[in-house]
Order: sequence, then C-alpha cells, then structure tokens
Amino acid sequence: PRQSFVMVKGAARLLPAEEPPLAEPPPAEPPCQAPGQQERHLHLMMQLLRPQDAIRLAVRLESARPRRVRYLLLVRPEEAGAEAETALLGVDFAHEGATRCTLGMVLPLWSDTQVFLDGDG
Repeated sequence: PRQSFVMVKGAARLLPAEEPPLAEPPPAEPPCQAPGQQERHLHLMMQLLRPQDAIRLAVRLESARPRRVRYLLLVRPEEAGAEAETALLGVDFAHEGATRCTLGMVLPLWSDTQVFLDGDG
C-alpha cells in the first residue's frame, strides 16, 4: 500500500489515507543531507517491516558515531484495533548514502509502558 509522509527537520509522520498531503512547500533539507535521502531511508526502513505494518512516526536521531545515521520508528499494524501491537524500532544506516539498514532495537509498547528518552535532542 502507498503511504504518505510529512517530513520536517529529520522527523516524518504518516498521513492517514483520507487526509490530503499538505499544500505548503517541503522544508529545506539539512546541509548534511542529500536531496531525497530521507525518502530513500524511509523506503528502505519500510522494507524491514511485515506487509501489515506501517510506520506511524520516524525521527532521525543524533548518533555517537559521526557517520552513522539512526532513526527511531513508531510502528504498528494498519488494521483497526491493533494498538496493542505497537513497537518502537531502532534502525541504523552505516552512512548517509547506505543502500541497506539494520534493525538495532525492538521495544514492544504495552498499555502500561512508559518510555523516557534522555538527552538534549
């Protein structure tokens, strides 16, 4: 299925199927990022998922290693009532132009889960 995203400053948000894309121009790419690189990263990350899963939110993270590119994904199945199957995924690219990514973390989110992210970004 086709998925539409809004991307702003390293974060992407899935648009519901009935919501039209925003009419405003896309934000300027950060200088360290090639045009379309974030879209390619999203496409590669979606290939890691099961066919029934969808990325609800993707956020590019700062990495401790200078060349590594990291994302935190909020993923859940597209069927109604599947909120119980929501998970956080950590995805790594070896460098900005990498043509494959690896899954570094899987954290299922249960109804009583509390997640605290520490840091300045």
